[in-house]
Amino acid sequence: MEPEALTGRSPADGVDSAFGVTGDGPGQLTPVECYLLDALERLDAAESRAIQLEAALSHSRDIGAAIGIIMGLARLTREQAFEQLRSASMARNVKLHVLATQVVETGSLDPL
Repeated sequence: MEPEALTGRSPADGVDSAFGVTGDGPGQLTPVECYLLDALERLDAAESRAIQLEAALSHSRDIGAAIGIIMGLARLTREQAFEQLRSASMARNVKLHVLATQVVETGSLDPL
């Protein structure tokens, strides 16, 4: 398949023909523009999802470590330790991962 030369009186004409601008009216997107817009939206969504997953992974490590600390200190099962952490989080109106980080840093669930 041979590449086609872009034709037109100005660079804008050449770009318009490359993207298939037809002059059907202002504000109407060509199929190529729709495809590119969709691809950019999917890329943005994927980047947002990756950031959320990285944060969740970091939080889950802290929560797991805090549960282990509570299990060791209070001799509880994993489920009991998680329930104690969750209850303390709700009672203090602090996000679970924030409280978990405090437990990991201080070695205790007791308030400072």
